[in-house]
Amino acid sequence: MKNVLTLVGAVFFLLACNVDKGKKVDVEKLDFKTTDRSELFFKNMRQSAYTTTEQQEAGVYLYTHKTWDEDSLSPLVPTIVFNWRQDRAYLMLNWSEKWSVLEQIDVTVSSDTLPGYQLIYREGDMQDQLTFSATLYNAMMDGGRFALRKDEEKVPLFTSDEKREAFRVTLYDYLRLTGWF
Repeated sequence: MKNVLTLVGAVFFLLACNVDKGKKVDVEKLDFKTTDRSELFFKNMRQSAYTTTEQQEAGVYLYTHKTWDEDSLSPLVPTIVFNWRQDRAYLMLNWSEKWSVLEQIDVTVSSDTLPGYQLIYREGDMQDQLTFSATLYNAMMDGGRFALRKDEEKVPLFTSDEKREAFRVTLYDYLRLTGWF
C-alpha cells in the first residue's frame, strides 16, 4: 500500500512540474510582473544555467544563458533582466556590433509547413523587445528557421542548433518567471 501511495504521489508531482513546452504565447497578454513563487523556482531550478551579473545600484540581476560567451559570433543574445526591487522582469535583446548599428533589422522566417514571411525589428523599449522575442518564440514552436538580411547578405539568426535552443530556453524561462507558464 505504501508503494502505491508513493507511486501516485510521484505521478502527481511529475504531472504538476511538466508544463506544455509547445504552448504558444499570446503576445497581447504578456506582463513584466513576477511572483515570489516564480522567482523562487527560477533561483532554485534555472539560475544555474545562466551567467549572472548584479547591478546593485540599479537593483537588477542580468541573466545570460551560459551558451553565449563574450566572444560569440551570434547576432543576437537575449538577457533576462530581473528588477528585484519592483518584482519585475524584462527581456533585453543584445545585438552584435554589426547589427546594432542598423535602424531596423529584417528577419526572414521560413518553415517546411508555412509560407515564409518577414519580421522587422526596430530598437524600442522593453515591451517592443519582448513582443519581438515572443513572436520569434511562436515561430519556433511552428518549426520556423530564421535568417537576417542586410543588403543582399543573408546570415542565420542562430549560428548553431545549440544557440537556437538557448534562445528558446531563455524565452521559456523568462515566460515562466513572469507567470505565463
